[in-house]
Amino acid sequence: MDNRPANSLRRDYYWLRLLATATAFTLFGLGGLALRFVLFPPLKFLYRDVEVRKRKARLLIHHAFRAFIGFMHITGIYTYHFRGEERLRRPGQLVLANHPSLIDVVFLISRIPNANCIVKASLFRNPFMRGAVTTAGYIPNDDPERIIELAAQSLQRGESVVLFPEGTRSVPGRPFKFQRGAAYMALRARVQPTLVTIRCNPPMLMKNIPWYSIPLSRPHFQFEIAEADNLLQLRDTGESPLAAREITHKLKAFFTEECAA
Repeated sequence: MDNRPANSLRRDYYWLRLLATATAFTLFGLGGLALRFVLFPPLKFLYRDVEVRKRKARLLIHHAFRAFIGFMHITGIYTYHFRGEERLRRPGQLVLANHPSLIDVVFLISRIPNANCIVKASLFRNPFMRGAVTTAGYIPNDDPERIIELAAQSLQRGESVVLFPEGTRSVPGRPFKFQRGAAYMALRARVQPTLVTIRCNPPMLMKNIPWYSIPLSRPHFQFEIAEADNLLQLRDTGESPLAAREITHKLKAFFTEECAA
């Protein structure tokens, strides 16, 4: 039986977790530089085909993110659990998820070997991330029509595309505001999305919250992977604004219900 005071138990090694968090994000930045200057340059000589080179770069990022997630778990920053993880390993999926924390995309790419994703255009100017997003061929979010077309092409090549329909991290307590880009991607590529519900309790790395503002108790991330089945009814639906609006409404209803459960 643990005889520590209740307050000590609630803090759950707070200062050690804060130190581990600082270490983790320092390693993340250094890892980005290592990928850019050490691991990615040889790919240009080993693989002349651009698409093959992108796949190899994504695989390296996949393993790097898996190591990062493992480090944060081993050092006690958080615990996590995936339910239905095997579904993420299938090729050519449009993976749609809610977005409660900063590291959601890191978790997902750590489970998807050939993941393409839509990223902030500013990352292509970030010295720590520019090498990764450029070499992997990730899609910048600066042109809506181009995003949809490039994502559809990526899906048709058998790559998985990771997207957060909100376009940014969720704000706790506020209703979801989904953009229609995810619906248009599904319609153009004619794919049923894979839906990932992400929960984090207590919340960590939320929007407008600095990385060092960690919760007193250790967070637990839970990932529920579900197939849309016929939720979107794509077979008889054209790529129209009405269809996109209906699909977006269904996605919002799905995630609202799942996150409230």
